[in-house]
Amino acid sequence: MAFTGVILMPLPDASAKSPRIYTLLQNQTLEGLTFDNLKSVGQPIAIEMMNEDELRRLILINLARLTVKSEWNGLL
Repeated sequence: MAFTGVILMPLPDASAKSPRIYTLLQNQTLEGLTFDNLKSVGQPIAIEMMNEDELRRLILINLARLTVKSEWNGLL
């Protein structure tokens, strides 16, 4: 699965397309995405109200990555 900017369901109260996250990951696949890649994309994001949507997108992508790689052990 590649990040082509196609979003099946947008986040509530968020723009349909991320101006940053999906653009930076567009040539990655979930199988090839590492935690370090994801960390570097999220590094400059500060926890502020204006970046809440981007933080939620990073969390969703990381959960999808863990599931695809069979590394999912639950939230705890």
